[in-house]
Amino acid sequence: MSSALKGMIAGLIATLVLSGLMLVNQSFGVMPEVNIVRWITALGGLTVASAWMDHIIVGVVIWGLLFAVYDGFATRPAPWLKGLIFGAFAWLVMMLAFMPLAGAGFFGSKIDVASRMGLLGLHLIFGLTLGAAYGLLGETFPVRAPVVVAAAPELSEAERLRLSSPDYSFNDDLPTSSPSARTVLTFFGSLVAFIVVVVLIAEFRTTLGF
Repeated sequence: MSSALKGMIAGLIATLVLSGLMLVNQSFGVMPEVNIVRWITALGGLTVASAWMDHIIVGVVIWGLLFAVYDGFATRPAPWLKGLIFGAFAWLVMMLAFMPLAGAGFFGSKIDVASRMGLLGLHLIFGLTLGAAYGLLGETFPVRAPVVVAAAPELSEAERLRLSSPDYSFNDDLPTSSPSARTVLTFFGSLVAFIVVVVLIAEFRTTLGF
């Protein structure tokens, strides 16, 4: 199974869990100000049905595929912990980009602190479910690399001695695909900066003459 397909399936599972929590919240009024679907309708003038559809598409396609890209960039830590990190990132993007456009203020300034923390909790649950489901799919349907048979290269005497040493481990010769923390932070930081610039342009487009 490809990483993109795993990401979208995991995104669907996580979105269904998040949607269930949203419906429970609306039914019991635990956090009455937290209503993502209502904010989506306010953002685009959509019907409730269309807002729910957009909510599902964003969770499955955008966040699911972005998590697959993130997983490809960083082989560590465990998938569920990657999910928590990704959930916090998704919450940050929502507070910086979605909330101002939906009329809830920059970083949700028009809602109370408890609602902001409630949104963070929902996104952490979403990310945790996304990462755990992605990891489980990876274990259940691993990617099978094609088998390539190649002739063994001639080894020098020094190389043969190194390979026969009792301290040698084949892991020493395996390439690592895990980037540094600086690379990951640069990637996400650039994405956040781009989103902030887009939001600021949208907010002040009249002043800027656009």
